[in-house]
Amino acid sequence: MKYYYQLQYKRVHRAFKDFGTEPVIGYPIVFFLFCWMSLSFFDRVLYANYIYIFIATIFSYSLTNANHVEFLKQHFLAAEYRKIMILNNLIKVIPFALLLVVKGFFIEAFALCVIGVLISFLKKGKRQTIIIPTPFGKEPTEFIIGFRKTFWVFPLVYCLAGIAIYKENYNLGIFALILILLVCSGYYTKPDPAYYVWIYDKNPKEFLKHKVMVALKNSLLLVLPILIVLVVFYAKETHFTLLFLLIGWLYLIMYVFMKYAFEYYGLGIFQGIVGALCLLFPPIMIITIPYFYKEALRNLNQSLQ
Repeated sequence: MKYYYQLQYKRVHRAFKDFGTEPVIGYPIVFFLFCWMSLSFFDRVLYANYIYIFIATIFSYSLTNANHVEFLKQHFLAAEYRKIMILNNLIKVIPFALLLVVKGFFIEAFALCVIGVLISFLKKGKRQTIIIPTPFGKEPTEFIIGFRKTFWVFPLVYCLAGIAIYKENYNLGIFALILILLVCSGYYTKPDPAYYVWIYDKNPKEFLKHKVMVALKNSLLLVLPILIVLVVFYAKETHFTLLFLLIGWLYLIMYVFMKYAFEYYGLGIFQGIVGALCLLFPPIMIITIPYFYKEALRNLNQSLQ
């Protein structure tokens, strides 16, 4: 069990080095960003303590990999396996719980730790037996795979948009719109195998243009119900609605470029940091989008020769 956590520690170190940052620098940056985003979240969001627990729960559960669970079952006795599962989930939620304690939400912090323990007893299957139909046809796989993993999110977000209309809360409706685009951006967090790229008979610029157009078209399909509702019920704010839609699309385009700008599998950590910074200060995308586009072209020149 001790060796297992030593190995996980080394894997995190390797992820920082793959990202191009020394761990001694990376850890403080991650700590600072987490505290900054969390404190900003509490300052700006109503009922932030409850939403924060929900976010932490989703974070903990989503990081539970079914294949990794099977690996643990094969290499550890039942008692050690259960201890590792509980400890792993507590490690995931403890940063969130400590932030709740700092903000004075002691009961919520305790409840989150209990939820973390309970999650360790849930069985997360590989979900390969049920094929969920998608509206995306034979387009590139990002939206097909992503939609099947996150299909349950969309009814919840659409309900959130309905609540925004019922409560006459325009900001909540905008939050629902942006949330859809953030989910879509998450579909581009893993690099493709090489043969998923070179099968296209396109040069790098044409390839990226194709990927961006598909991302915009498919995301519009998902965000359209919320967009229509906001335009109909908040006609005077239509220009703000379209502005936020544009910002969300720029964010999505940035993720498309990031996917092909880097080829290593530590990509998710880097995307999370950049994505968080751009959410807090969107003008940064004026710099990040051209940079990632240039890097993507450079990498694709090798794959599409």
